[in-house]
Amino acid sequence: MALLYVDETTSLDWSEVGTGETIVEGEFIVEQSDGTVAQFDPANNELPHGIVVHDAGGDSIAEHDEDYFADYEDLWTYSEGDELYYAPLAAVDTIRPRSIDAQTSPVSTEPDFTGKPVIGIVNLGSGETRVVPSGYTYDGTTYSESGAGDFVAIGRLDQYPTELRISDSYDQRIPTRLDADTFTTSG
Repeated sequence: MALLYVDETTSLDWSEVGTGETIVEGEFIVEQSDGTVAQFDPANNELPHGIVVHDAGGDSIAEHDEDYFADYEDLWTYSEGDELYYAPLAAVDTIRPRSIDAQTSPVSTEPDFTGKPVIGIVNLGSGETRVVPSGYTYDGTTYSESGAGDFVAIGRLDQYPTELRISDSYDQRIPTRLDADTFTTSG
């Protein structure tokens, strides 16, 4: 079974979404003291615990039939009390989180993922946790591993995605090799 946001096969964990939370597939999460999960916040959390994935093998087709939903995106959005699957970052080497959406106000530059840049998590515009390369500038703030902006470094670009050669780099899944010193199986 292929998982959209994790390259290798891994055992998935599941948890309940915490009070007041809304989490979209592909976002980073943290565990809360009550055992539920919340959206990772680069401004307040040191490191994410996992990335939300869709486990098609664990769901019945009726639960995810487009005919039952007015908005197809609702299929991959989890709200307070919903159960979701996630891949613990300590159990995987490479993930494919989404880069930021195109920001319209204020105007920003497209992220540049050429070379082997450090990849970090930010929370811009849409409110979802997304990734940008270190050095990305938005609204006069440069996000980098030196601590500027709310940027949490998680690894490096693993390979340059084909999609970036044929389209822009907004809202693309970016293969990211996690920092082995940060995310270990003992963590």
